Amino acid sequence: MSFAGWTLLQMWPLFAIGAAAITGLYLLRMRRRQIVVPFAALWERVTRDSESRKLWRKLRRLLSWLLQLVVLALVCLALGDPRPDVWLRDPVSLAIVIDTSASMAGPAPDEPDTTRLDLARRRAEQEILNLGPADRAVVIGASEEVAVAAPLSSDPAVLIPGLQRLQPRYGESDLDRALALASHVVSERAGPRILVLTDGALDPAAIEALEACAAGPVACEVARVGGPSDNVAITAFAARRYPYARDKIEVLTEVHNLGDTPTKVVLEVEADDAPVGRTTLRLEPGERKREVLSGLDAARSRFVARLSQEQGDQAPFGLPHDDEAYAVVPPLTPLDVVLVTDGTNLFLEAALLVLDDHVRLTGMSPQEAREGRRPEFAEADVVFFDVADEGLPETLPATHVVMFDPWRAETSPSPIEKKADVVRPFLTEQDRGHPVLDHVVIKDVNLARGTTLATIPGDQVLFRSLGEPMAVLREAQHTTVAFGFDPRQSDLPMRSAFPMMVDNLIRYFEQREAGFVASVPIGTHRELTLADLGLAPEGVSRVEVRGPEGAVMVLPVERGRFRLRALVPGFYAIEALDGPLAGSSVELAVNAANLHASNLHDALTAQSLPEASQAPAAAPDSPLPQGPLWTLVMLVVAVLLAAEWASYHRRVTV
Repeated sequence: MSFAGWTLLQMWPLFAIGAAAITGLYLLRMRRRQIVVPFAALWERVTRDSESRKLWRKLRRLLSWLLQLVVLALVCLALGDPRPDVWLRDPVSLAIVIDTSASMAGPAPDEPDTTRLDLARRRAEQEILNLGPADRAVVIGASEEVAVAAPLSSDPAVLIPGLQRLQPRYGESDLDRALALASHVVSERAGPRILVLTDGALDPAAIEALEACAAGPVACEVARVGGPSDNVAITAFAARRYPYARDKIEVLTEVHNLGDTPTKVVLEVEADDAPVGRTTLRLEPGERKREVLSGLDAARSRFVARLSQEQGDQAPFGLPHDDEAYAVVPPLTPLDVVLVTDGTNLFLEAALLVLDDHVRLTGMSPQEAREGRRPEFAEADVVFFDVADEGLPETLPATHVVMFDPWRAETSPSPIEKKADVVRPFLTEQDRGHPVLDHVVIKDVNLARGTTLATIPGDQVLFRSLGEPMAVLREAQHTTVAFGFDPRQSDLPMRSAFPMMVDNLIRYFEQREAGFVASVPIGTHRELTLADLGLAPEGVSRVEVRGPEGAVMVLPVERGRFRLRALVPGFYAIEALDGPLAGSSVELAVNAANLHASNLHDALTAQSLPEASQAPAAAPDSPLPQGPLWTLVMLVVAVLLAAEWASYHRRVTV
């Protein structure tokens, strides 16, 4: 305790003089009151009562004298302006950065129902309660988003409520931005200091940020709050249609034991709120297992996977957020396919007709295609040209195009150039790894004539004849496929390879149409394409995104693309707000599939965190309020005087 006002040497003379004056006043002889009585018997009674209370009166005067001395001592103490030693140190500007990443939701050691974030809050509260009157503190929460939980202040009533509002999130903490903000707030103030509260379960970027902070100009300390490291997480979850049975779905789930002890969990999968699978997994430390559910009905669109413990198992289970994952099966709408043909190739038409669940087929004559009178020609997703002697139209549609024998006419507008005409070519080579030729075998195919094609960098050659390209696929804004032969002048349509190749072509184009992006991880901003999500991009300038917690965002769309930052796992509804199909919507699944966020092991080492950067234990809470103590002393004086006044008027001390 120190005195900011009068010193003890200055207070003692004042107290001595005051005490002498009070004592002198109490030693003055008291003038007795005169009482006139009518007869002696009454006088004897008064004298007798007075003698019995003589001792109490002496004691009462002594207590009154001591009370006055106490009041005098307190007044002298107030003049000295007493302050705790901690208040007289240099002011401190403290930035408390609290890690609110997913791992902070992990359990605390030996404290059930307590998380690591709870321990961090306790430590931060101790720091706040130890602030002096001239100190200032700010509380910053660091997850994927960096936010100021409590502004710069010295008032615990402002800082602690903001501290209590912090909650663990679902991803990794962006400590780089959080520490930059903390340094910006306190670096220009008196006594700058940064205190980072974390469990050490950080990704490499966060560890680098801590190392840079420890080596920076502002004092940066780290206080770690730990806990058990056992955790089991769903690290992958996806649903897809079978390539050759699009009415069926298979679901893949990957479960990873990130802890140090063997564990046993129950994996359950639901489809549209109905259970479709349940299995028990036994996992060794570090082991991951994949489970596949096959043959599910394609009418189901929303899938949820959950991990749980077997009944009666009380083993630690780690984080709750990575025990659930979501998947959406994209809508599969039939492709609008136009077949431009003179009607003589029934094999090609039949191969397309058997795909009626995935194709809306429109037949068109070469004359109608050249004139462009029918809107289906311009609006088609895929156009097949099998025109033989009629030749291609002068202008090809801006869509996916498949051409058979495009150079039958010398003045063909085919974008894939001719190299040479060949009589009785042989198909000697094929790209077996290409999806268009999956399960297709061209051995011993007989051709009457054909054309070798010229390629450019980026082209994919499907068939070759003695090394020369006979079928070429060219990727651009739209895909163009050219076969340098006429199927009617070959025996290929008589083989099972022909309808299989047509089916592969349709499947290849389906995967480049709307509806094949259905899941993204949480975290940074991601650019998404409306067409990939299943929304027609024409005329759309804004979309509304509704998250699983009910939050609504309206995002701008440019060239059919928008940027989304999803921070909560679950199902997101994306709706077009304008354009010809305004009001149409699709779903997107967002998952917390992040190994760093699910790993509860402390990643900070002596090399990344030197001993000098480790914060010491917090000092115990100060029992004294923040503010001038002389006000409290004078309040005590006022209370004592009020008590004496009340006792005097109640004739207790008279």
